Amino acid sequence: MSSGAEPLVLVVGATGNTGKCVTEYLIKDGGYRVAILVREKSLDKPDVQAFKAAGAEVRVGDISQPEDVLEGHLKGVDILVSTVQAILLDQAPLFRAAKKVGTLKRVVPSDFGPSAPRGVMALHDLKLDLREYIKELGLPYTFIEDGWWIRAFFPYPHAHPASPVSPKNYVGDKKQKVIISTFDTIGLLTSKVLKDPRTLNKTVVVHDGEMTLEEAYAWGEKITGEDFSDYTKIPDEVILEGTKSTDLLTKAGSQYMNSLYLRGDNVLSKALASGSLDARALYPEVPYPDMEAEAKKFYADPPVLDIGPFVGLTL
Repeated sequence: MSSGAEPLVLVVGATGNTGKCVTEYLIKDGGYRVAILVREKSLDKPDVQAFKAAGAEVRVGDISQPEDVLEGHLKGVDILVSTVQAILLDQAPLFRAAKKVGTLKRVVPSDFGPSAPRGVMALHDLKLDLREYIKELGLPYTFIEDGWWIRAFFPYPHAHPASPVSPKNYVGDKKQKVIISTFDTIGLLTSKVLKDPRTLNKTVVVHDGEMTLEEAYAWGEKITGEDFSDYTKIPDEVILEGTKSTDLLTKAGSQYMNSLYLRGDNVLSKALASGSLDARALYPEVPYPDMEAEAKKFYADPPVLDIGPFVGLTL
Protein backbone atom coordinates (compact mmCIF):
# COMPACT_ATOMS: atom_id res chain seq x y z
CA MET A 1 0.00 0.00 0.00
CA SER A 2 1.08 3.58 -0.48
CA SER A 3 3.12 4.86 2.47
CA GLY A 4 0.66 4.32 5.25
CA ALA A 5 -2.30 5.80 3.34
CA GLU A 6 -5.44 3.91 2.43
CA PRO A 7 -5.00 1.89 -0.78
CA LEU A 8 -5.79 3.72 -3.99
CA VAL A 9 -8.27 1.87 -6.21
CA LEU A 10 -8.65 2.87 -9.85
CA VAL A 11 -11.98 1.84 -11.40
CA VAL A 12 -12.10 1.70 -15.19
CA GLY A 13 -15.66 1.72 -16.50
CA ALA A 14 -17.18 3.40 -13.45
CA THR A 15 -20.35 4.61 -15.17
CA GLY A 16 -21.59 1.21 -16.36
CA ASN A 17 -24.02 -0.97 -14.43
CA THR A 18 -21.38 -2.92 -12.52
CA GLY A 19 -18.81 -0.14 -12.39
CA LYS A 20 -21.26 2.29 -10.84
CA CYS A 21 -22.24 0.00 -7.97
CA VAL A 22 -18.63 -1.01 -7.31
CA THR A 23 -17.46 2.61 -7.25
CA GLU A 24 -20.32 3.67 -4.96
CA TYR A 25 -19.49 1.00 -2.39
CA LEU A 26 -15.74 1.58 -2.52
CA ILE A 27 -16.44 5.21 -1.63
CA LYS A 28 -18.96 4.24 1.07
CA ASP A 29 -16.50 1.77 2.57
CA GLY A 30 -14.19 4.54 3.72
CA GLY A 31 -11.17 2.25 3.62
CA TYR A 32 -10.04 3.23 0.15
CA ARG A 33 -8.95 6.21 -1.85
CA VAL A 34 -10.94 5.94 -5.07
CA ALA A 35 -10.05 7.14 -8.56
CA ILE A 36 -12.00 6.63 -11.78
CA LEU A 37 -10.70 6.65 -15.34
CA VAL A 38 -13.17 8.62 -17.46
CA ARG A 39 -13.21 9.65 -21.10
CA GLU A 40 -13.19 13.40 -21.64
CA LYS A 41 -16.63 13.33 -23.27
CA SER A 42 -18.05 11.66 -20.15
CA LEU A 43 -16.78 14.21 -17.62
CA ASP A 44 -20.14 15.94 -17.36
CA LYS A 45 -22.14 12.77 -16.77
CA PRO A 46 -24.17 12.97 -13.54
CA ASP A 47 -22.56 9.80 -12.17
CA VAL A 48 -19.06 11.19 -12.74
CA GLN A 49 -19.97 14.45 -11.04
CA ALA A 50 -21.53 12.56 -8.13
CA PHE A 51 -18.42 10.42 -7.66
CA LYS A 52 -16.23 13.51 -7.79
CA ALA A 53 -18.41 15.25 -5.19
CA ALA A 54 -18.14 12.16 -2.98
CA GLY A 55 -14.35 12.38 -3.05
CA ALA A 56 -13.28 10.26 -6.01
CA GLU A 57 -10.32 11.44 -8.06
CA VAL A 58 -11.13 11.74 -11.76
CA ARG A 59 -8.39 10.72 -14.20
CA VAL A 60 -9.13 11.57 -17.83
CA GLY A 61 -8.43 8.86 -20.38
CA ASP A 62 -9.56 5.48 -21.67
CA ILE A 63 -8.08 2.04 -22.18
CA SER A 64 -7.73 2.45 -25.95
CA GLN A 65 -4.82 4.85 -25.38
CA PRO A 66 -1.18 3.76 -25.93
CA GLU A 67 0.35 1.65 -23.19
CA ASP A 68 2.76 4.36 -22.06
CA VAL A 69 -0.23 6.66 -21.50
CA LEU A 70 -2.02 3.90 -19.60
CA GLU A 71 1.06 3.53 -17.40
CA GLY A 72 0.65 7.17 -16.45
CA HIS A 73 -2.98 6.60 -15.45
CA LEU A 74 -1.83 3.74 -13.20
CA LYS A 75 0.84 5.67 -11.31
CA GLY A 76 0.29 5.39 -7.57
CA VAL A 77 -2.53 2.86 -7.97
CA ASP A 78 -2.61 -0.09 -5.57
CA ILE A 79 -5.68 -1.90 -6.92
CA LEU A 80 -6.98 -1.84 -10.49
CA VAL A 81 -10.62 -2.78 -11.13
CA SER A 82 -11.87 -3.03 -14.72
CA THR A 83 -15.62 -3.09 -15.33
CA VAL A 84 -15.62 -2.18 -19.04
CA GLN A 85 -17.64 -4.08 -21.65
CA ALA A 86 -15.34 -7.07 -22.05
CA ILE A 87 -16.46 -7.86 -25.61
CA LEU A 88 -16.11 -4.29 -26.90
CA LEU A 89 -12.77 -3.24 -25.43
CA ASP A 90 -9.40 -5.01 -25.36
CA GLN A 91 -8.21 -5.02 -21.75
CA ALA A 92 -4.85 -6.69 -22.43
CA PRO A 93 -2.92 -3.40 -22.93
CA LEU A 94 -4.26 -2.13 -19.61
CA PHE A 95 -2.86 -5.13 -17.76
CA ARG A 96 0.42 -5.01 -19.66
CA ALA A 97 0.70 -1.40 -18.50
CA ALA A 98 -0.06 -2.53 -14.94
CA LYS A 99 2.76 -5.05 -15.19
CA LYS A 100 5.18 -2.39 -16.44
CA VAL A 101 4.26 -0.02 -13.61
CA GLY A 102 5.18 -2.87 -11.29
CA THR A 103 3.66 -1.58 -8.06
CA LEU A 104 0.05 -2.79 -8.18
CA LYS A 105 -0.99 -5.06 -5.33
CA ARG A 106 -4.06 -6.50 -7.03
CA VAL A 107 -5.85 -6.38 -10.39
CA VAL A 108 -9.45 -7.31 -11.15
CA PRO A 109 -10.44 -7.77 -14.82
CA SER A 110 -13.95 -7.21 -16.12
CA ASP A 111 -15.39 -10.59 -15.21
CA PHE A 112 -18.51 -10.02 -13.13
CA GLY A 113 -20.69 -12.65 -14.78
CA PRO A 114 -22.11 -16.15 -14.28
CA SER A 115 -19.89 -19.14 -13.66
CA ALA A 116 -19.46 -21.68 -16.46
CA PRO A 117 -16.81 -24.06 -17.82
CA ARG A 118 -14.81 -23.22 -20.92
CA GLY A 119 -16.43 -23.97 -24.26
CA VAL A 120 -20.02 -23.15 -23.33
CA MET A 121 -20.22 -19.38 -23.80
CA ALA A 122 -17.92 -17.58 -26.24
CA LEU A 123 -18.08 -14.31 -24.30
CA HIS A 124 -17.18 -16.10 -21.08
CA ASP A 125 -14.29 -17.82 -22.86
CA LEU A 126 -12.86 -14.38 -23.69
CA LYS A 127 -12.89 -13.62 -19.97
CA LEU A 128 -11.19 -16.93 -19.20
CA ASP A 129 -8.54 -16.14 -21.82
CA LEU A 130 -7.86 -12.82 -20.11
CA ARG A 131 -7.57 -14.55 -16.73
CA GLU A 132 -4.87 -16.80 -18.13
CA TYR A 133 -3.08 -13.81 -19.65
CA ILE A 134 -3.07 -12.00 -16.31
CA LYS A 135 -1.58 -15.09 -14.68
CA GLU A 136 1.08 -15.28 -17.40
CA LEU A 137 1.99 -11.65 -16.71
CA GLY A 138 2.52 -12.58 -13.08
CA LEU A 139 0.14 -9.93 -11.76
CA PRO A 140 -1.53 -10.44 -8.36
CA TYR A 141 -5.22 -10.85 -9.11
CA THR A 142 -8.73 -11.52 -7.93
CA PHE A 143 -11.32 -12.78 -10.39
CA ILE A 144 -14.86 -11.86 -9.36
CA GLU A 145 -17.89 -13.71 -10.66
CA ASP A 146 -21.45 -12.71 -9.84
CA GLY A 147 -24.87 -14.20 -10.42
CA TRP A 148 -27.48 -13.50 -13.06
CA TRP A 149 -28.77 -9.99 -12.42
CA ILE A 150 -32.04 -10.13 -10.51
CA ARG A 151 -33.22 -7.23 -12.65
CA ALA A 152 -33.09 -9.58 -15.66
CA PHE A 153 -34.85 -12.46 -13.90
CA PHE A 154 -38.44 -11.43 -13.17
CA PRO A 155 -41.04 -11.76 -15.97
CA TYR A 156 -41.81 -8.47 -17.65
CA PRO A 157 -45.37 -7.17 -17.22
CA HIS A 158 -47.81 -7.67 -20.08
CA ALA A 159 -48.01 -3.94 -20.81
CA HIS A 160 -44.25 -3.68 -21.32
CA PRO A 161 -43.15 -3.97 -24.98
CA ALA A 162 -41.52 -7.31 -25.71
CA SER A 163 -37.93 -7.24 -26.98
CA PRO A 164 -34.80 -9.44 -26.87
CA VAL A 165 -33.94 -7.87 -23.49
CA SER A 166 -37.50 -7.76 -22.14
CA PRO A 167 -38.85 -11.14 -23.27
CA LYS A 168 -42.26 -12.63 -22.64
CA ASN A 169 -41.11 -16.22 -22.86
CA TYR A 170 -38.71 -18.45 -20.97
CA VAL A 171 -36.14 -21.21 -21.38
CA GLY A 172 -36.09 -24.61 -19.70
CA ASP A 173 -38.61 -26.00 -17.22
CA LYS A 174 -38.46 -23.05 -14.78
CA LYS A 175 -37.09 -25.37 -12.08
CA GLN A 176 -33.35 -24.93 -12.68
CA LYS A 177 -31.69 -22.97 -9.90
CA VAL A 178 -29.51 -20.03 -10.93
CA ILE A 179 -27.11 -17.91 -8.86
CA ILE A 180 -28.54 -14.39 -8.67
CA SER A 181 -27.08 -11.02 -7.65
CA THR A 182 -28.31 -7.50 -6.98
CA PHE A 183 -26.13 -4.54 -7.86
CA ASP A 184 -25.97 -3.48 -4.21
CA THR A 185 -24.58 -6.86 -3.22
CA ILE A 186 -22.06 -6.85 -6.07
CA GLY A 187 -20.78 -3.47 -4.91
CA LEU A 188 -20.77 -4.23 -1.18
CA LEU A 189 -19.13 -7.65 -1.41
CA THR A 190 -16.55 -6.41 -3.94
CA SER A 191 -15.53 -3.68 -1.48
CA LYS A 192 -14.86 -6.41 1.08
CA VAL A 193 -13.13 -8.79 -1.34
CA LEU A 194 -10.55 -6.20 -2.43
CA LYS A 195 -9.11 -5.75 1.08
CA ASP A 196 -9.17 -9.43 2.05
CA PRO A 197 -5.85 -11.32 1.83
CA ARG A 198 -7.81 -14.58 1.58
CA THR A 199 -9.07 -13.58 -1.87
CA LEU A 200 -5.70 -12.73 -3.41
CA ASN A 201 -4.98 -14.91 -6.45
CA LYS A 202 -8.42 -16.51 -6.10
CA THR A 203 -11.76 -16.50 -7.90
CA VAL A 204 -14.66 -15.30 -5.73
CA VAL A 205 -18.41 -15.53 -6.34
CA VAL A 206 -20.41 -12.54 -5.03
CA HIS A 207 -24.09 -13.43 -4.93
CA ASP A 208 -27.51 -13.38 -3.28
CA GLY A 209 -28.22 -17.09 -3.32
CA GLU A 210 -30.03 -19.14 -5.93
CA MET A 211 -33.49 -18.81 -7.46
CA THR A 212 -35.57 -20.60 -10.07
CA LEU A 213 -37.67 -18.98 -12.78
CA GLU A 214 -40.65 -20.61 -11.11
CA GLU A 215 -39.90 -18.60 -7.97
CA ALA A 216 -39.29 -15.42 -9.97
CA TYR A 217 -42.63 -15.83 -11.76
CA ALA A 218 -44.36 -16.35 -8.41
CA TRP A 219 -42.89 -13.07 -7.14
CA GLY A 220 -44.01 -11.35 -10.33
CA GLU A 221 -47.57 -12.60 -9.98
CA LYS A 222 -47.67 -11.63 -6.29
CA ILE A 223 -46.48 -8.07 -6.90
CA THR A 224 -48.38 -7.32 -10.11
CA GLY A 225 -51.48 -9.46 -9.74
CA GLU A 226 -50.91 -10.61 -13.33
CA ASP A 227 -51.10 -14.18 -14.56
CA PHE A 228 -47.97 -15.01 -16.58
CA SER A 229 -49.11 -18.49 -17.60
CA ASP A 230 -49.53 -17.26 -21.19
CA TYR A 231 -45.77 -16.67 -21.49
CA THR A 232 -44.47 -19.57 -23.55
CA LYS A 233 -41.39 -21.74 -23.46
CA ILE A 234 -38.77 -21.33 -26.18
CA PRO A 235 -38.10 -24.86 -27.52
CA ASP A 236 -34.74 -26.26 -26.43
CA GLU A 237 -33.78 -26.91 -30.04
CA VAL A 238 -34.24 -23.23 -30.89
CA ILE A 239 -31.84 -22.26 -28.11
CA LEU A 240 -29.31 -24.90 -29.13
CA GLU A 241 -29.46 -23.81 -32.76
CA GLY A 242 -28.98 -20.19 -31.68
CA THR A 243 -25.73 -21.09 -29.93
CA LYS A 244 -24.21 -21.66 -33.40
CA SER A 245 -25.29 -18.32 -34.89
CA THR A 246 -22.72 -15.84 -36.20
CA ASP A 247 -24.79 -12.89 -34.97
CA LEU A 248 -23.40 -11.75 -31.61
CA LEU A 249 -26.71 -11.05 -29.89
CA THR A 250 -28.32 -14.30 -31.03
CA LYS A 251 -25.29 -16.43 -30.25
CA ALA A 252 -24.45 -14.84 -26.91
CA GLY A 253 -28.06 -14.80 -25.73
CA SER A 254 -28.62 -18.42 -26.72
CA GLN A 255 -25.36 -19.55 -25.13
CA TYR A 256 -26.19 -17.83 -21.85
CA MET A 257 -29.71 -19.31 -21.82
CA ASN A 258 -28.32 -22.76 -22.60
CA SER A 259 -25.76 -22.49 -19.81
CA LEU A 260 -28.16 -21.08 -17.22
CA TYR A 261 -31.37 -23.01 -17.82
CA LEU A 262 -30.57 -26.13 -19.86
CA ARG A 263 -27.09 -27.14 -18.68
CA GLY A 264 -27.45 -25.70 -15.17
CA ASP A 265 -23.88 -24.37 -15.04
CA ASN A 266 -24.55 -21.34 -12.86
CA VAL A 267 -25.15 -22.98 -9.48
CA LEU A 268 -23.12 -22.47 -6.35
CA SER A 269 -22.13 -26.11 -5.97
CA LYS A 270 -20.46 -26.14 -9.41
CA ALA A 271 -18.77 -22.77 -8.85
CA LEU A 272 -17.26 -23.96 -5.58
CA ALA A 273 -16.26 -27.31 -7.10
CA SER A 274 -14.28 -25.36 -9.71
CA GLY A 275 -12.24 -23.76 -6.93
CA SER A 276 -14.09 -20.47 -6.46
CA LEU A 277 -14.57 -18.97 -3.01
CA ASP A 278 -18.05 -18.12 -1.74
CA ALA A 279 -18.19 -14.46 -0.69
CA ARG A 280 -21.22 -15.23 1.46
CA ALA A 281 -19.15 -17.71 3.48
CA LEU A 282 -16.32 -15.18 3.80
CA TYR A 283 -18.64 -12.37 4.96
CA PRO A 284 -21.62 -13.97 6.74
CA GLU A 285 -22.49 -10.64 8.38
CA VAL A 286 -23.74 -9.23 5.07
CA PRO A 287 -27.55 -9.56 4.95
CA TYR A 288 -29.39 -10.98 1.98
CA PRO A 289 -31.67 -8.58 0.10
CA ASP A 290 -35.43 -8.63 0.56
CA MET A 291 -36.67 -10.29 -2.64
CA GLU A 292 -40.14 -8.81 -2.31
CA ALA A 293 -38.58 -5.35 -2.18
CA GLU A 294 -36.41 -6.22 -5.20
CA ALA A 295 -39.47 -7.38 -7.13
CA LYS A 296 -41.36 -4.20 -6.25
CA LYS A 297 -38.38 -2.15 -7.41
CA PHE A 298 -38.33 -4.04 -10.71
CA TYR A 299 -42.04 -3.61 -11.44
CA ALA A 300 -42.07 0.05 -10.42
CA ASP A 301 -39.82 0.76 -13.41
CA PRO A 302 -38.96 -2.34 -15.48
CA PRO A 303 -35.39 -1.86 -16.73
CA VAL A 304 -34.31 -2.44 -20.31
CA LEU A 305 -30.66 -3.22 -20.90
CA ASP A 306 -28.96 -1.24 -23.66
CA ILE A 307 -27.95 -3.60 -26.47
CA GLY A 308 -27.22 -0.85 -28.97
CA PRO A 309 -23.41 -1.26 -28.92
CA PHE A 310 -23.76 -4.97 -29.77
CA VAL A 311 -26.17 -4.76 -32.70
CA GLY A 312 -24.61 -6.01 -35.92
CA LEU A 313 -21.52 -7.51 -34.27
CA THR A 314 -20.47 -11.06 -35.11
CA LEU A 315 -18.76 -13.65 -32.98
